[in-house]
Amino acid sequence: MTNAVTGNEINRLSAIVRIHYSIGAILNLTEIGRILVREMTDMLDCDTCAIILIDEPRVNILAERDFSKTFSKMELSKDIPTIKYILDTGQSIFTNDVLNSSINSYIPYGCFLNSIICVPITVGDEVKGIIHLDSVKKDAFSRDDLEFIELLAKEISMAIERSMLYAQVVDSSIKDGLTGCYNRRKFDLDIVAECAHARQNRKQLSILMVDIDWFKKYNDFHGHPRGDELLKRLVNLLVANLRPSDKVYRYGGEEFVILLSETGKVRAAYTAARLRELIEKEPFEGEQKSQPDKNLTISIGLATYPVDSKDWTGLIEAADTALYEAKHTGRNKTCAYNKRRG
Repeated sequence: MTNAVTGNEINRLSAIVRIHYSIGAILNLTEIGRILVREMTDMLDCDTCAIILIDEPRVNILAERDFSKTFSKMELSKDIPTIKYILDTGQSIFTNDVLNSSINSYIPYGCFLNSIICVPITVGDEVKGIIHLDSVKKDAFSRDDLEFIELLAKEISMAIERSMLYAQVVDSSIKDGLTGCYNRRKFDLDIVAECAHARQNRKQLSILMVDIDWFKKYNDFHGHPRGDELLKRLVNLLVANLRPSDKVYRYGGEEFVILLSETGKVRAAYTAARLRELIEKEPFEGEQKSQPDKNLTISIGLATYPVDSKDWTGLIEAADTALYEAKHTGRNKTCAYNKRRG
């Protein structure tokens, strides 16, 4: 018996060391989740296994084996009793006799479980996920199994923390620090990729070059802090009124670029008109005191691939030319690039 216990302990310690080194350099959480689920199902006598992430306000399955099959009728949310208990207490759930335990009422109707382990994944003081294992057998898990899963929870918590830090670093390299939209560097990368995608798939691609009219007057009159708030609010309005596939970039100062994938000139012109009217009608604090027309407006230059240019550099130049025309023919308007005029 002693040798068997020692053997189990060695196997678990070996698994922890193997997992630690195998996921140490990985930043992709999905890949880490798959490795951990594979190790847990190989080591333990479970019927289903899952790693669940709490990503406010969503609850998502990072990786699983047969979990979705068993709990197919259950919609994951923070209100599910087992998840709520772990979020509230930060404590693990462990029983080998579900029917005669206090968590019996937590199990959805139609799910026949007898043994269950649920362990919180904690980052700092916050529960960021849950490791779930269950079995239809009674006494399927031991206290050693629970300790093993709790050690794995620490491993994945470090992986989540690394992934979050990495995401912050990536965000800082591609996001504008003030407005939160993408920056010029990201645009320079995306426009090349989007043009290549459009060419390969014989699709159109449009860009909108957006400039805030008389922004310097607003900044000089109200001060830079108020001007910064205006830029942030403008970006929020643009993003909220575009498709999820559309991207907004801060091109420089008060100038922004909107990338409209798989969009022709007519649809892009409609989008531009809608955004321009939205900003014109939106009340902005102090606009009546500082803006020549008593309200804040934007001018937009529009260009479309491959109609206006067959390469990304020409597309940007075309949109910039159209914006120049909009700015110098009255502002608060959209101008589409025209080769005969440009």
